[in-house]
Amino acid sequence: MVADGDSGVGGGVTVQVRPPIGSSFSVQTNLGSTTVREFKVIVAQNSDISAEQQQLIYKGQILKDDQTLESYV
Repeated sequence: MVADGDSGVGGGVTVQVRPPIGSSFSVQTNLGSTTVREFKVIVAQNSDISAEQQQLIYKGQILKDDQTLESYV
């Protein structure tokens, strides 16, 4: 997961998602208010991998469902 954007921490950003199978895609989200669990649902809507089957990793760390995305930036 790679976060790009001009809004900075807590703002809206574009996240690049690179699944192990299939093509990479981008998702718009708000880092401060989106939990990892909510982000998995967004990813599931854009891929063939259900939220329950996903394990998100950022900078070598497995993301916990109850944390916000902002807590990992």
